[in-house]
Amino acid sequence: MRVLFLRPDNEDNELNEKLMILRKNGIEVLNIPIFKIKCVSYSLPTYDYEALAFTSRNSVICFKDRTLIKNVHKIYAIGEETAELLMKMYNVNPITPERFTSIELAKRILEDKVNSILSIRSRKASEDMRNILNGKIKYDEIYVYDSEIIRDNINEISKILTECEVDAIAFTSSLMAKLIGPFIRGKCNIIIFSIGPMTTETLKRVNNKVKIIESKTHSIKGIIETILVEMKRNGRD
Repeated sequence: MRVLFLRPDNEDNELNEKLMILRKNGIEVLNIPIFKIKCVSYSLPTYDYEALAFTSRNSVICFKDRTLIKNVHKIYAIGEETAELLMKMYNVNPITPERFTSIELAKRILEDKVNSILSIRSRKASEDMRNILNGKIKYDEIYVYDSEIIRDNINEISKILTECEVDAIAFTSSLMAKLIGPFIRGKCNIIIFSIGPMTTETLKRVNNKVKIIESKTHSIKGIIETILVEMKRNGRD
């Protein structure tokens, strides 16, 4: 089985270690980055927030104000990997929603009766949290990183998918789904793996002709486990 595993360019060694699990189980992994993550300058609002929300690992990596993290009463995170990195870097145990989406995080913030929160995000972030929280609590966002698309790699992936050179493809973000989803052709019978609900919704929006297998645990570890289960179920290697 040959799997195209999409990722950002600057993922750390932890991802490579996790992908070794697939390789040790006889799966060939084609690991192609499709965008670069760049930390960008930002300014903090002059407000004493009750809570912070981190929406990805990159938001943790690119946020530099350690003092603010220590001073807020609550910290929220989307995703297992984001929470793990916060614990590793700052020794904090963030609150995470049951489903790792910005919509579910916004709902959890309202359930917890948080009065004010600053969300640490990408410049390409969706408006879901803002739409839900604005007017109900004091809600602000700062954008600490951006994504730069690697066009040559997009073209390479398009060729790979057009010529049916892989058995499966793993999408680990909505941006990846938006960029690559339209290139998938039904004739190839490629198995589509999605890391979670937001990525699945984007895939359905850009290509409604493919069947999607969504990871029950919305993390890199979860999608790898889902690939292994599917491989064994179909007897593919």
